[in-house]
Amino acid sequence: MNPASILGFAQAAGRLASGDGAVERALRQGRAVLVLIAVDAGAVTVRRFQHLCSAAGVPWIHWGRKAVLGSWLGQRPRAVLAVCDPHFARLLREAVGEGETS
Repeated sequence: MNPASILGFAQAAGRLASGDGAVERALRQGRAVLVLIAVDAGAVTVRRFQHLCSAAGVPWIHWGRKAVLGSWLGQRPRAVLAVCDPHFARLLREAVGEGETS
């Protein structure tokens, strides 16, 4: 299955947080299972979410471009996404390979 389909299904199921604020809330509330950080995200954003993921014990993948991730969801460019379901997270990891991970 391709990453766009997986993210679309996760969004439709209500198991995807997108954007800085939503992803940070998902991490702090313990709902995030996997975080996807766009390769063209700003350095401050990357460091911030790597730190938040480490603190929460949540793995992250550095993969994809902001514009593409946002367009797959029918939204504006997104630098970070959080998958909040272990099944969707496993499928996404398999689909994108490992990329640069935590």
